[in-house]
Amino acid sequence: MKIIATKEPQNLVYIDESGIDNTEDYPYGYCQKGQRFYALKSGKKIQRISMIAALNGRKIVVPLTFEGHCNMLINGLSSF
Repeated sequence: MKIIATKEPQNLVYIDESGIDNTEDYPYGYCQKGQRFYALKSGKKIQRISMIAALNGRKIVVPLTFEGHCNMLINGLSSF
């Protein structure tokens, strides 16, 4: 925090990432007491959408949405 306090606000950039799968589901179900609950659930994650953006002051800069995991993007950028 001491280092950040010495920087000019216009030189600070905050970065965040988020993502979602298309296999999101409820982790519970309901049925009659004593009966087994059956449901279909895919064991595979078929698609992942990831989002990354940077915040500088009150302005969002470089918003990016792509298919795949953030690790895939970072690994690809590290080769430059």
